[in-house]
Amino acid sequence: MGEFSIFHWLIVLAVVLIFFGGRRIPEVMKGLGEGIRSFKEGMSGSAATATQAAPAAPTLAPAPGGLTAKTGDGQIVLNWNASAGASSYNIKRSGTSGGPYAQIASTAATNFTDSGLASGTKYFYVVSSYNAGGESANSTEVSGAPA
Repeated sequence: MGEFSIFHWLIVLAVVLIFFGGRRIPEVMKGLGEGIRSFKEGMSGSAATATQAAPAAPTLAPAPGGLTAKTGDGQIVLNWNASAGASSYNIKRSGTSGGPYAQIASTAATNFTDSGLASGTKYFYVVSSYNAGGESANSTEVSGAPA
């Protein structure tokens, strides 16, 4: 026992009994044994969690294509092609070509009617797709001026 005598070990045992009580010692030893076993598995590289690959992050849906704008009486009707993997679409509008664009709506459909617009004013639109991976890039820009 090295430099410690039996009396030193008895004092250590008494302190452990005072702090943990007689009933808690098996629980403490079980936890100590599990910790040592887990450490050995981690050091040997045989732990199951170490060999499992992390789940893949969701990917972005592509930007919608085929965006068209049809003008009407105080309104513009937008249509676009569905994007694979998209759960919804963000419709954005600007008063100038190239933006900046403000999001005006979000929909799961592949069309949107922007109504209540000023006649003769030109509006510029882009659409982006959205899914668990986030928001895609904007589509190509289209424009229209309601009658």
